[in-house]
Amino acid sequence: MKKTLLHYGLQRSGTNFLETLLKKNFWISIPNLRKERSHPLQKHFRLYDEKTKIPEPKYHNEFTYNHFEEFEHSLGLHKKVQGIIVISKDPYSWLLSYEKWANKCAWPTPNYHYIEEYNLFLNKWQEFKNQTHKITFVRYIDLLEKPEEILKQIQAKFELKKKLSIFNTKLTLTQKKVAVSDVFTAEKKEYYLKKKYLDRYSDQAIKSINKHLSNELMQFLQYDIVTSKND
Repeated sequence: MKKTLLHYGLQRSGTNFLETLLKKNFWISIPNLRKERSHPLQKHFRLYDEKTKIPEPKYHNEFTYNHFEEFEHSLGLHKKVQGIIVISKDPYSWLLSYEKWANKCAWPTPNYHYIEEYNLFLNKWQEFKNQTHKITFVRYIDLLEKPEEILKQIQAKFELKKKLSIFNTKLTLTQKKVAVSDVFTAEKKEYYLKKKYLDRYSDQAIKSINKHLSNELMQFLQYDIVTSKND
């Protein structure tokens, strides 16, 4: 019998890549919604309380939660959810991609720094993680660098049944509207693994990002706070 998993992450965090790896390797059901952007089942759902810090009006919602059980009830699912996977990306690489996506989609200009949204989203999921055994976090960089190891951890965490005897991490998929490249060239991997995205920042821009970053969240996610693009 298939187990039911959900996955969440901000746009440009690698949610499509994660979903593809999961579906290719495990007998699971992932009932996240794609189009109903204000629904708790939408993978980019803004579950935090500060609703003034939601950049795209379609994602605006009035849901607030004091406990994970309230969130779980709001999903409206008739079947039990065995696990939730939250994916994050290094804030410096994420911000570049997120700003580009916001411009492409013509989002309204926010009156706050996007890093504040990054903090709010992931902090709320961390809060929920402290209340239940159902939630685990994965990092996009780890899926690139050591996908088999991460998939093995996910399998053990949720006791999932594999589709094949070995993990399939060589994927080719293009989804509608969002192009997903699952075949990572050496150049693209190097961009993330060697943090080449930092070259696109000035030291002043990095300082501005750091001003808004949550140190506690960075420690939890195990990301380094850089002080210059040469770090």
